[in-house]
Amino acid sequence: MRDRDSLRELIEPGCTVVNLAYLQGAGEAENLDACASLLAACRAANVRRLIHCSTASVVGRTPDSAITEDTPCRPVTEYGITKLEVERAILEGAYGHFEAAILRPTAVFGAGGENLKKLVRDLTIGNRLRNYLKSCLFGNRRMNLVYVANVVAAILFLVNYKGELVGEVFNISDADSPLNNFADVEHILMRELNIPAYRCARIPVPQGVLAFLLGLLGRDNINPRCDYSQEKLFGLGFVRPVSFEAGLAEYASWYRSSQTDRTGLGRV
Repeated sequence: MRDRDSLRELIEPGCTVVNLAYLQGAGEAENLDACASLLAACRAANVRRLIHCSTASVVGRTPDSAITEDTPCRPVTEYGITKLEVERAILEGAYGHFEAAILRPTAVFGAGGENLKKLVRDLTIGNRLRNYLKSCLFGNRRMNLVYVANVVAAILFLVNYKGELVGEVFNISDADSPLNNFADVEHILMRELNIPAYRCARIPVPQGVLAFLLGLLGRDNINPRCDYSQEKLFGLGFVRPVSFEAGLAEYASWYRSSQTDRTGLGRV
């Protein structure tokens, strides 16, 4: 990303470019410099289209419970702020030269991914009482998860879309599933991983308490009720290939296999 000559050799004239790169921990200046290199290479090759994979974290803190692509962005973390600046640089740098579209995934989960890893570890080897108290605290908080296969499908859909994509922004999430909340996700994972249910019913904690704690932790999204709408992408004809519950089941199956392999006992 920092070597403009290598990028020029990589990008073919008239192609479609998909950018998934982000220099983690490098800061805003270096990421914007890498973005400038990419844009220069795209302009030199006269590419057809650039699809940039960003993040829903750019929205930041909002009182809205239904977040669309038009929701004003107010990120508070360095990551969210930098990703938003990269988005702006791409749309401005592409304008008048080639098509550009931004895809904003919510919390992506899948084999090998970081999202859900801590939750599964806590459920399988963590303290049972601590897990129960966490379940009471998080309750029905929206998880804003999206299965990795659905993100890949969205990218390929935008690559192959026949219409124009000039400066368009799209959310991609599994938010329309009523199961995309902490309590249901935890229940499904416990079922798929053969973890016994809690003996006591969850005691609900007011969501305002959770919002306050998330704010103290410096999170971008502190609204337990918020969901990210993907209706704009659906309106173009996108169809999600994997249901949210099926994605969770596939993730649990991968996790079981990965843990079995690590013990040297073979696959389940």
